[in-house]
Amino acid sequence: MKFLLYLYEMMAGLKINFNKSEVVMINDEECWGQTYAEIFNCQIGSFPIKYLGVPVSPSRLHVCDWVPLIEKSNKRLDVWKGSSMSIARRSTLISSSLNNAPIYHMSIYLLPKTVIKELDKVSRTFFWQGVHTKRKYHLVKWEIICKSKKKGGFGY
Repeated sequence: MKFLLYLYEMMAGLKINFNKSEVVMINDEECWGQTYAEIFNCQIGSFPIKYLGVPVSPSRLHVCDWVPLIEKSNKRLDVWKGSSMSIARRSTLISSSLNNAPIYHMSIYLLPKTVIKELDKVSRTFFWQGVHTKRKYHLVKWEIICKSKKKGGFGY
């Protein structure tokens, strides 16, 4: 198998870095995983793995596997000075960048309801409060704001 990988390297012109590679066993057979790791001189990995930034697993993904997506949304907000922005500007930032982060993940998986609620909470808090933790009154229900523009909402 290692010979086939070397042939692939020569044909494709790419170099496989076995030090950065991992062997991931699907059947939980640790003895085979260790054997393959020694043959390829690489490490043993475990599920869920990340492929193009999306967690991948042969079994169902748990809510804790989606925490990096929520943290990514929160990190985007840390850069913005939401308290000095108007509501229209906050609305534009939410629809242009904050809502686009999970779309790639949602094109592959159905996100758990709790993750969707948490992402919605991040957007809602930024819209009404900016980045401050001081609680402010919500002048309109979030469900109304999320309606399409034709129905009187902001189109989130």
